[in-house]
Amino acid sequence: MTELYDRYQKGYYQEVYDELLAMQERIYESQIYEEALRITKEIMRRVRNNIELLIPRLRDIGYHFGEGFSESPEEEAYWEQAAPIYRAPTPETPEHVAELEQLAGTLPLTLKCCYEVVGSVNFVGTFPISENQKDRIAYGSDLDPLFIYSVEMVLTMGEGYWHDVNKVSIAPDRYFKFGYGGGGPYAVQTPCRTFDAPLKGYEDLEITFVNYLRQCFRWGGFPGLESDNRLSHDKLEYLTKDLLSF
Repeated sequence: MTELYDRYQKGYYQEVYDELLAMQERIYESQIYEEALRITKEIMRRVRNNIELLIPRLRDIGYHFGEGFSESPEEEAYWEQAAPIYRAPTPETPEHVAELEQLAGTLPLTLKCCYEVVGSVNFVGTFPISENQKDRIAYGSDLDPLFIYSVEMVLTMGEGYWHDVNKVSIAPDRYFKFGYGGGGPYAVQTPCRTFDAPLKGYEDLEITFVNYLRQCFRWGGFPGLESDNRLSHDKLEYLTKDLLSF
């Protein structure tokens, strides 16, 4: 199976992804699993690279991280700790992932490696498109900023409820990110013994977790820019320049 990783490194990202996805539960067969895991970690290494490139670029163009996410200083302080702009995984993260799988069932390989390689990210905030804060926040909701809960946050949110649920929350939906009533979190169904999985609750009902991440980075971390882009061509080009494909 080493040819799959070699092909991935040569740039056949979609082809290798499609092959692994089509294998379904076969990725856990001994002759496949290690190669699938190696590729998935490389995907998530690229995701992490893109996040680390985007954060300073967003600050450069005046993006206000956190605006609209909290309604009080106390709430702001809580979320700065619980869901900061970016937090890398810790040495304890694999142990926490194992705990989550005991409670919720097997995670798709992509989500497991996301926790262990990427960590968590929270791009909720506003672009300086108006002097009116309500206008900025409404537009921020339309853009649906990239957000991934940490595995530790997922464990905390699920305390006392795991016997009643069959999914793991990935992020609040685009409305709830800005304090509006939403339709429920973006989530993956568990147990899920496959390479990747559909992202439940997202507007594109067919999208998988990795394809959601691809869509986010195609638009600088804001998939809603595809339908309502008020950024200049230069700013969007600056945000997306040299982001890694995966």
